[in-house]
Amino acid sequence: MTAIFRVWTGVLALAQIAATAPLPAAGATLEPHVAAYRLGLHAKRGASALGEVRGGLVIEWRLACDGWLSRQRLGFVATTEEGQGFSHDVRFSSWEAVDGSRLQYTIRSFGDDGPQEGYRGEAVLENGETGGLASFAEPQEQDVKLPPGTVFPTEHLQRVLTGAEQGMHFLSHEVFDGWGFDALTQITSVIGQPQQLEAPAGGTIAGAAGRAWPVSMAYYNVENPTEEPEFEASFLLIENGVLSDLVLDYGEFSLDATLEKLELLERPDC
Repeated sequence: MTAIFRVWTGVLALAQIAATAPLPAAGATLEPHVAAYRLGLHAKRGASALGEVRGGLVIEWRLACDGWLSRQRLGFVATTEEGQGFSHDVRFSSWEAVDGSRLQYTIRSFGDDGPQEGYRGEAVLENGETGGLASFAEPQEQDVKLPPGTVFPTEHLQRVLTGAEQGMHFLSHEVFDGWGFDALTQITSVIGQPQQLEAPAGGTIAGAAGRAWPVSMAYYNVENPTEEPEFEASFLLIENGVLSDLVLDYGEFSLDATLEKLELLERPDC
């Protein structure tokens, strides 16, 4: 489940294929917002025993004068084909400096029997050539070196938006989000042609409109690389940074995350 929160991570393009004619842009950029999604079972494959999934995902981005405050929470209740049930609850919060140089992070996950995993710490990037250091305080004190080119989550989303706006079709990133001592993830993104997205009637997601790019991302563990990704995600990336039509693919099953409510927040007057 942890890879769900890595949908918003990664940057530093290692390979880029430009489109022949980038769309004229008004400046795609991440805007502060709170988005609420309804979770359900999208598909299952092979030996998956899942019968039903019901839950929700909330993604929050708030901008302060010194950095981005991010909170994400995913929770669901699932049943198997045999009728057995289980629950899962994941909570992620972070502060990231506006220049992308520092990340403070706290992650908690819970199951039917209570707490499962917990990580807390701070990571600092010196510069693009020397990398940086992540210092964990929980579950134990431990330092992890970050290689050159590492980036943090908020920087990633803005870079993907910028790449989409410039007509790039392929990006590859190394990303650190704090989820474990091996939290460095290689992410490859495929970006499709832009389209104009109209917001549904009703008013609760009126901000989910404008230029949008279909994006597919594949996530690989840097420490233990494999041919198959650990996790994949696809979605429409709107020019304000909001995600729509999100599908989270774990291999044996995938989840739909349907946008149900969106609140656009004001930027601070700094």
